[in-house]
Amino acid sequence: MKGSRADAKTCALNLLSYRSRSRKELLDRLKRKGFSDGQISDAVKSLERAGLINDEGLAEELFRYSLERKPLGKRGLGALLARRGIDKELIDNTLSARTGEMEEKAALMLVEKKIRTLKNHPEDIVKRRLWGMLRRRGFSSGVIHKVIGLIGK
Repeated sequence: MKGSRADAKTCALNLLSYRSRSRKELLDRLKRKGFSDGQISDAVKSLERAGLINDEGLAEELFRYSLERKPLGKRGLGALLARRGIDKELIDNTLSARTGEMEEKAALMLVEKKIRTLKNHPEDIVKRRLWGMLRRRGFSSGVIHKVIGLIGK
């Protein structure tokens, strides 16, 4: 076992200084660093009381990120939240706030950016590559079909 309760809290604060983390991410990282369960529990509870660990806030932050910076479909956003250690119920609540219109707008933004690099290719190759890119980002088939139909016009 490693250090004291204060060391665990200091280590957790250091991890949080880089980026927001979920409760589960912090638990896992502190466990890997060799702190005991009691030290980890005390440190995490202290940081939660201080408002430095907030899974709901993190889910909202990642939701906004998926709209503004890295367009993701519902499946892609759900996978991102799950990888970050957000619990299933909170993921479902976050995804329920995402409308089809938001998803289409995000997909269209991504397609408009990517299509510039594909302008010298035949139409069937362009559509296939766009379809694959959108699918990997977690967009549904219906949204992909609609967006690719729009670019053909």
